[in-house]
Amino acid sequence: MNVATFEASVLYNDMVGSVSVDNADQSSISHWLDKRNLRNSRDELVFGITLSFGENHGEEIVNPVRVVFLLITGENMATLTKKINGDQVPVQVRRIETGMTFPEFFSLFKQFSLTLSPNQNKHTTKGIEFKGILEGVKYQYED
Repeated sequence: MNVATFEASVLYNDMVGSVSVDNADQSSISHWLDKRNLRNSRDELVFGITLSFGENHGEEIVNPVRVVFLLITGENMATLTKKINGDQVPVQVRRIETGMTFPEFFSLFKQFSLTLSPNQNKHTTKGIEFKGILEGVKYQYED
């Protein structure tokens, strides 16, 4: 049995940020998984997605990248939150790793927003917290 932490991390973490998406109406993640027979049942829900690729030296990435889906059966947001807040971790998931092209991955979302800014490496009681220096900060600009 393997245990991992759900977080984005690369070798140096030069820049960090956040992502926010709206699911696509017509081509949902669950539908994509179902079309490929990757979901065992409709009760399996996607609670995590990781997209990553290895070292790149300034070239366009045209080959599929690694995408990992974390599926959980028998939980909803409320019950999973209660488990996590009650320190009932690690959470049991089914992990599906597959290759996807960027267009295929982004087709799963109606809207996609990614922010990145230099990492300020805050030390907290939980260890080092990776937070972009501009994350959540208002900024002013001229057109």
